[in-house]
Amino acid sequence: MSETYLCSVCREPTERSYGVRYIVLTCPACGRHGRHVHASLVPLLDRVPESERSDDWEDRPLDERLLEALERGDISLGDTAV
Repeated sequence: MSETYLCSVCREPTERSYGVRYIVLTCPACGRHGRHVHASLVPLLDRVPESERSDDWEDRPLDERLLEALERGDISLGDTAV
């Protein structure tokens, strides 16, 4: 079974045989070394109310948005299998 992770910057998918919330590696597409977020977590970002999103929300990397939303309590990881 394969799990999909998305580069926080370019969203290039990477497959791995294990399921964790994120992995840290260098993206083969954009060259950024950083967190690749499990694909199942990305839809949680749509749950963040528009009023709580910063002006640059869509321009920020996925991992930054995810961590901010978790810290503020806008989303919970309790709803995910990862």
